[in-house]
Amino acid sequence: MDSTRRSLLKRSGIAAAAISTTGLAGCSSFGGGGGGTIKLGAINPLSGSAAFYGELATKAQTAWKEQVNENGGIEVDGSTRQVELVEYDDESKNSAARSAAKRLATVDDVSMILSSWRSTGAIAVAPIANQNEVPTFTHGFTPQVNDPGTYMMRLTVSTVMDAYPALQQVEKSDEIQNIGVIAETGDWGDDTLALMDWWFNESGHEGDYKNLGRFSFSQQDFSSYLTKAKQAYNNGEIDALYVQTWASAMQRFLAQQHREGLHEMMPILTGLGGADFNSVDDVGEAMENVYALGVYTRLSYADNDAIAETISDEALTQFDQYKQLDAPMHPVAFNVYADAQISQRGIEEAGSTEGAEIRNALVGTEFTTLIGDATINDRGQPAIPGALIKFGTDGDTPVVDEVPWSGQLPPITSIPPETDL
Repeated sequence: MDSTRRSLLKRSGIAAAAISTTGLAGCSSFGGGGGGTIKLGAINPLSGSAAFYGELATKAQTAWKEQVNENGGIEVDGSTRQVELVEYDDESKNSAARSAAKRLATVDDVSMILSSWRSTGAIAVAPIANQNEVPTFTHGFTPQVNDPGTYMMRLTVSTVMDAYPALQQVEKSDEIQNIGVIAETGDWGDDTLALMDWWFNESGHEGDYKNLGRFSFSQQDFSSYLTKAKQAYNNGEIDALYVQTWASAMQRFLAQQHREGLHEMMPILTGLGGADFNSVDDVGEAMENVYALGVYTRLSYADNDAIAETISDEALTQFDQYKQLDAPMHPVAFNVYADAQISQRGIEEAGSTEGAEIRNALVGTEFTTLIGDATINDRGQPAIPGALIKFGTDGDTPVVDEVPWSGQLPPITSIPPETDL
């Protein structure tokens, strides 16, 4: 194990043991094991390209576990049990995620898996979760794992619905009728364009969209896309630009468009990648005139009156309690913590540690987490609250300018949508 890996595990409070058959590092240090505990799993990227998110996840899950155990544990059928976490590093690789899921389900015999990452990682893990009836929360956005009866759950929108709040803004705005779209190559971009096509060409909504091109997540220079957007704007073809990407790619795009003044010409619309999966403060002044979907980011700005109105009183109370924990103040950590909350309540509602019974308890039951009320359907897809946040800046600091849309995000996994929008 290299020194960077040891340092990360030490900071995260994890005692690691090598698993030679998978090349993973695992732990079972949380709780005492045996019949008096509830054993839960976690698959987090503690090394590799997504390690930033894995460390946030580990810290949030550790804080949740410690809080639960300090309060006596989880009540199951009249008895209270301590929580034991078994965590594996998927190294930001799908093969390692698959190996970790198999070990958790068949060797460690966990009741649930609290986290798995990436859309392709979710696709790798899903067959194991389904075959072994282990409810698994994923932070991958792909709807490919959301078949009826699935054991793959999420508390975030699918790729299909990522652009929905931005389209709500187009619907209500007098200034925006037609939008340009640039999107990643791959499923997420495909789903974004499918929603755009259905919204404007099949469902009767006014306006139109113009596909300005596709790019890879590793794209470094967005000059050609910015040029196309400016030309389309000057030709009267578009009034705003929708950008589908996330994390470092979104940060690179926002920084470049700001340097080249695109935000001064038109609004920049985004989905989850603009806020929940983008370190907004790191982008700084480049958030000017950016509209971003916030599910978990709302908590980062909960002291703003307009944002606070989108969060229920009970959720705000839970968030105040979260702030007392040794847990990260980051939207991704809020997401992971909410997954753990709803997992706990699913176990308590089921009165069982059997995966099939927990899944049955989770599906169709409304739970309140620190983000608000959430209901998961039979496809593992949630109805959750969210808001489209327009950002401005105070110097180099992003601030909330206004909240033009807020509401419950519908649990859609396909186009045409399964329910009315």
